[in-house]
Amino acid sequence: MDAFAELGLERSLTLDGESLKAAVTAAGKERHPDAGGTAEDFARLQQAKGLLERPVSRLKHWLELEKVPGDMRGTVSDDLMAVFSEMGVLLQQTDELLREREKVSSALAKAMLEGRVQECREKLEAMQDRLGEMVEVRVERFGSIEVGGTDGWEVARDLGFLAKWQGEVRDRFARLW
Repeated sequence: MDAFAELGLERSLTLDGESLKAAVTAAGKERHPDAGGTAEDFARLQQAKGLLERPVSRLKHWLELEKVPGDMRGTVSDDLMAVFSEMGVLLQQTDELLREREKVSSALAKAMLEGRVQECREKLEAMQDRLGEMVEVRVERFGSIEVGGTDGWEVARDLGFLAKWQGEVRDRFARLW
C-alpha cells in the first residue's frame, strides 16, 4: 500500500500535520462505514494514517516506496550513541528507585523517598525534552533526504531508537506517579 496515495497526498516526507489531518478527515467522510464506505476501506485509511503520522514510520514507508537501498539495521548517528549510555544509566536508576519504592509500605518511608522521586522525574522530563529535540533535528532533514542529500536509512534508524527511548521515558515517568 502507498499510504500517500491512499490519502490523496503527494509523496513527500515534509508532510505537515494539518495536511495529514485534513486528508484523513476528507477521506473518512467517504470511507467510514456510516458514510457508505466499507470496513476494509476504512481500515486501509486508518493504516495509511498510522504510517504517515509518526516521523519514523513515514520515513521508512517513503524509503521503501522510493526503493532506496538500505534497511533499519546498521549504524546510528554519533550524537545518538552519546545519549545511549546516558539513557541506560537514567533508566537503571529509575528502575532501582521504583523497586525501592515498591518495597516500602509506611507513609513515612514513602515520604522520605519523595525527594529522590521528584529529582528522577525532573531528569526524565529533561531527557524527554532532549529526545524530542533530537527527533526534530532529524525531521528537519526530511527535505534533504528527498533530494538524496542525506542518508535516509540512518535517519530512520535514529528515529526508531528515539521513538523507543521516548516510550521508555514516558513509561518510567508515569510509573513514578
